[in-house]
Amino acid sequence: HWSRFVVKQTHKNLRPKRSFIRHHAALEELDLEKGHLPNTNEPIHGPRSILHGWEWYEMCLFVHWTPPHSTTILCFDLPKQLQTLVQSALTSNPDMTGCSDPYSVFSVILYNVLCLYDNSVWSIRNHICEWEATRLQEPDYGLLHEIARHAIHVSETLVVASESVKDLQRQQRDFMAKQSLSNGTWSTAHDPFQFPLRILQSLLSRSESNQARLQNEITLVGWWIAPLALELTAAKGMFDGDVQEIIASRYRYFGGKMGKHCVVMAVQPRMGTDAASDLAARMRSAFSNIEYFLVVGIGGGVPGYGAFGAQSQIVMGDVVVSVPAGKYGGVVRCDFGAWTGDGRLEISGHTNGPPDALLAAVNLLRAKHSMRTGTKIPTYLEEMRRKIHGDEQHKFEDQGARKDRLFQDNYPHCDEWQGNDCEHYCDLGRSQLRQNRGIEAIRQIDTPKIHYGTIASSNQLQISAPTRNRYQKELGVICFEMEGAGVIQKHPCLVIRGICDYSDSHKNKTWQAYAAATAAAYAKELLSVIPQSHAGEL
Repeated sequence: HWSRFVVKQTHKNLRPKRSFIRHHAALEELDLEKGHLPNTNEPIHGPRSILHGWEWYEMCLFVHWTPPHSTTILCFDLPKQLQTLVQSALTSNPDMTGCSDPYSVFSVILYNVLCLYDNSVWSIRNHICEWEATRLQEPDYGLLHEIARHAIHVSETLVVASESVKDLQRQQRDFMAKQSLSNGTWSTAHDPFQFPLRILQSLLSRSESNQARLQNEITLVGWWIAPLALELTAAKGMFDGDVQEIIASRYRYFGGKMGKHCVVMAVQPRMGTDAASDLAARMRSAFSNIEYFLVVGIGGGVPGYGAFGAQSQIVMGDVVVSVPAGKYGGVVRCDFGAWTGDGRLEISGHTNGPPDALLAAVNLLRAKHSMRTGTKIPTYLEEMRRKIHGDEQHKFEDQGARKDRLFQDNYPHCDEWQGNDCEHYCDLGRSQLRQNRGIEAIRQIDTPKIHYGTIASSNQLQISAPTRNRYQKELGVICFEMEGAGVIQKHPCLVIRGICDYSDSHKNKTWQAYAAATAAAYAKELLSVIPQSHAGEL
């Protein structure tokens, strides 16, 4: 009989490994063609793994039985600490290594192998306990994921070991049946394998609880996608404490705590739904325990929406949150469909809506905003500005009602003035200041209004007032942006946008930083009402 047992052992000095040695199949054809034979003295998983605090024990056991007087046992690649123990156990237990049953010898060997599995599981547990004792410090996601990687390996090896022992048990059963032994001897022969199986199952349960505890430490309530650099600046200012840079697969992320949650942020290399989809996939690959994605940043608003005579007014700095409305799940892709004979794009298809847990949190926060205590957004904005360099702080302040102008729908910004401030190039007589748009447009400093509804998402920048109005009428959208549809279709996601323009040709950068800040502040307040994940805490 031949059996193989593999154990993953971690040590106290565990640290992330930044490189790897590629696995080589034995006698690879390409190497043979070039005349290069593999080095059989080099461990297949790399000789330097111990320098990173972990190693594999890959043990092979071969038992050859020649009845009635001879049993040959070959043990390959036992770790040094096990070699003496196994040899001593075999020589000191003649009753258990008799020649009448070729499988009885395994009861002696397995006991010592089980000790390795036990150490394997509890060493992972020690790493977790050490982490839990220092969790108030800034999280080191790289180390957490390194521990999680080894914890997964430990569980895998326990499952395989159990199957190996079961295979031994089945073979012994067949052997004993052929020997036509009595029931009493049969039961005695089975007992040695029942104990190892129960121990392995117990260790597997402990290993699974280790992974659950790691899940509790690693779980990221929010992957916070910020398409622009200024959006990332505002978002980073919402962290409680220092911000940690995380390098994963050559990409840079930013992590930290917001309240009771772990949040990791990333900025897109370019704008658009496709880039957002790529970034979300890369994030999911780098950090497997994501619960939700939050796409947070700036967008263009629809100035007025709702029933005639009771319209809601969106102004600069307000926040729009994607929630299901009508036949759409919160986000509609407005560049996907079929062109009609009159040259119009007929929108088709749909996107997924936010998960129920996020929608429940949105509704809870919406109710809290209606109470006397109101919103924490003004407080978060003030705290955020204190973290930003003094020369940049003014950009993230409320720009004031006098800098909020809504131009007439039939008065576009002149093409030759694109990129220039409307204050100096446009006819201000063709615009309305905020205070002239009615009571619904009045806002206190740093107190944006939160709007809930459908957000239009596409790869094209929306700069046409007539098109904006048509989409609002036909699709019910109240905001335009360029990333959300790329994320929400495949990931549990909520889109949060601060309004920096009115989705027309009169775009400028005056309100961008403040709009990014209000969106980030709302996102932080939303996280405060999302329950903390307790994945199997023991």
